[in-house]
Amino acid sequence: MSCISDLSQPFPQTGHLAENLNLSLDDLLKIDTTNAIVYSYIVRTVKNSEGHFIQTGSAPNFQGDVITLCTCKHRMRTSLHKMLDWKNKWIAGFTGVEAGNGSNALFYLMKVGYVFESYSDFWNSKEISRETKQAKAARFHRCGDIYEPKDTYSSPFDYQSYERPCKEHSHYKDNIWHKDIDYKGYKRRKPVLLAGDTDYSFLWIKPEIVYNDRLPRNPKKLELKDMIENLKIV
Repeated sequence: MSCISDLSQPFPQTGHLAENLNLSLDDLLKIDTTNAIVYSYIVRTVKNSEGHFIQTGSAPNFQGDVITLCTCKHRMRTSLHKMLDWKNKWIAGFTGVEAGNGSNALFYLMKVGYVFESYSDFWNSKEISRETKQAKAARFHRCGDIYEPKDTYSSPFDYQSYERPCKEHSHYKDNIWHKDIDYKGYKRRKPVLLAGDTDYSFLWIKPEIVYNDRLPRNPKKLELKDMIENLKIV
């Protein structure tokens, strides 16, 4: 099965995410950060093309007007003991320094609104619209991050229970997508699937807000207040 031809994820033109594009640093500073924790990391699949970001990978996926993190940072997504401990946590994705013109530029920020145990749970959930699921389906989209259960579905963590991603998909080669479904991380926990609260999900299309310091390669747990105060405009 061939993919829909987009080689990168198109940025939203309508909906909540379009309204929340390129939030200013002043407006970021107005977010209620009381007791808020953020997990920040570097999104290696974001490139810079003539001063604008392009997301060539499947995660984060911002199609269907919802930001999801389902096919990347597997180990990070196993770091909390209980699945619902992720609710209301924040995730921040920064670019590498090449895409950020020498700095780690803010690419996306989301407050976790929904948490799912498996791709089957996500696909069958009532909280996520059918249109959003279709927009994220790896079966049809090269950068899709959701695997669709087969009619012969038998187990939430068996790759044979899901439709294959299309051949052009970034995780098709060497069956990387099998690990998306059956990864084991901290204490052999499975990674949860994270979807953003649409009112608190933000995207940036250019390297305009950057982190003051160089971010480490591995995810970093921070107070959201501290992270935002460590941002600057370039």
